[in-house]
Amino acid sequence: MSLRVATAGLELMEDALRAQGLDPIAIDWKPPASGRADDIALLGGAYGDQRIERANAAALSMLADARPVLVGAGPAADRIPGVAGERLILHAGPKIDAADMCAPQRIAAAAACVFEGWAPDTAAAVELLTRGEVALAPTHSLGAAGAMTGIISPSMAVWETRDEESGTASFSPLCDGPGDAFWLGVGSDEAIARQRLLADVVAPAFDAALSADGPLEVFPLLAEAVAMGDDCHMRHQAATMLLLRRTLGSMGAHAPGAVADVGRLLADNGHFALTVTIAACRVALERMRGTEGSSMVTFVSRNGVDAAIELAGLPGQWFSAPAEMVGDALYRPGVGDADAAPDIGDSALIECCGLGAAASAASPSVAAFLGGTLADAVERTRYMDDITLAQSETFRIPTLDGEGTPLGVDARAVLDLGQTPLINTGILHRVEGGQIGAGVAAAPLEPFRAALRALVAQPAGSGRAS
Repeated sequence: MSLRVATAGLELMEDALRAQGLDPIAIDWKPPASGRADDIALLGGAYGDQRIERANAAALSMLADARPVLVGAGPAADRIPGVAGERLILHAGPKIDAADMCAPQRIAAAAACVFEGWAPDTAAAVELLTRGEVALAPTHSLGAAGAMTGIISPSMAVWETRDEESGTASFSPLCDGPGDAFWLGVGSDEAIARQRLLADVVAPAFDAALSADGPLEVFPLLAEAVAMGDDCHMRHQAATMLLLRRTLGSMGAHAPGAVADVGRLLADNGHFALTVTIAACRVALERMRGTEGSSMVTFVSRNGVDAAIELAGLPGQWFSAPAEMVGDALYRPGVGDADAAPDIGDSALIECCGLGAAASAASPSVAAFLGGTLADAVERTRYMDDITLAQSETFRIPTLDGEGTPLGVDARAVLDLGQTPLINTGILHRVEGGQIGAGVAAAPLEPFRAALRALVAQPAGSGRAS
C-alpha cells in the first residue's frame, strides 16, 4: 500500500515533498480572515445571521432584475437636483477639502471654475476653492458618479439614467476623451473648450435622439459589447460604437448640424460610453440601497487620497481608508511608480455590477494591454467569483462558454478571503495630472472590515425590510 500525503495551504511543504520524489495532494486552503481572531469572530456572527442571508437574497434579486435606461443628456444644473443656482463642484470619492485634494482632482476642479466663469484662470480658481467660495461635494451625495477625477459643475453636460420601476435617476458627466480632459486631471484651454463642445453640441444632439426614439436600455447594449470584447471599464470600443449606431439615425434627423462634431469626437474617444456605463450601473446598484441587513457592496469610491465603500444595508454610511496605488501598472515611456497618483474615481461601482474586472475574461485585449495573457484575464474573473454571490444572467463571457460574469460583491467574502474587489483603471500623474498608464487596482481591506462590523451591530428596523 503506497503512502499518499496531502498538504493544506502549505506550499513550502508541497515543494519539499515533490523534491523528494513524492506526489502530494495539494489542497488550496488558508485560514479564514488570515487567522485574525477578531475577524473570525466577526465573520462567525455575519455568516450565522439569517437576517443577512435574507437581505442579501433580496438585494441580489433587485440588482439582477435591474433594467436601467438612458433617458437624456444636458447641463448638470438642469438634470441633477440640488445643483441649479449653486456655486458647486461635485467630485469623485469621499468628501474632501480643496487643500487636501490630490493634484489631478484639484486641477480639474479649478478648470471647472474657469469653465463656469467663476475665475479668470486656474490659479485664481485654486484660490477660490481653497477659500471655500465654491462648495465641494461628493458626486454620490447627489445621485451621480464620475470616472477618475469625477468633476461635475453646473454647466457641464451629464447623462441621465433611470430605473423605470422606481423612477430613481443617476447621472455621470459625458466622457471628454483622451489627452486634455477634465476626467484625467487636465485643465488646459483645450480641455475647457472640449467641455464647451460637449455641453453646447454633443449632449443636445444625443438628447434630441433619445427624445425622438425614447429611452435606451443600457444593459442589453453593454451585454452585446462584452460579447464583442469590451470589459466595459478599461475598454469601451464596442459599447461606444453600439451607442452611436443606436442614436445616429435620429441624431441625423433631429440634430443634423451636430453629426459631424459628434463623429469627430467619438472617432478619437473609444471611452465615450464609459460614463453611460457608470450612470447605468449606479442606478442599478441604487435599487439595493437601504435593504436592511445586506452585506452587499453598493459603491466603491476613491478620490486619489482616500477610498471608501458603502454597503446596501448601511446607505449613506461610508467607511474609508487611504487609497491604494494601482497595481499591475503599465506606464507610458519615461514615467513610473514615482510619478503615479493613488487610485481615483467612482467607476469601481462597475465592478460591483458584474463588469470591469469581473468581465476581464471577455476582453483578451485588455489583458494584452496590461502585459498579460487570456489566462491572466480569466484569473481576474475567477478572483471576482470568489467574493461575489452569483453570476449575471445578462452579461455573459464568450471565452468561458457563455458563463455569466460575477455579480454582487459580498463584504463577508471580502474579509474572509482577504480579497478586495479588483478595479480595471487608469493611472494619473500625481503632480501634473493627465493619464500616464493603466493597471488593476484593489480597494483597501479596512473599510470592508469596519462596514461589516457596523452592519452586524445594526439594530433591526433601521432600513428597508428585506
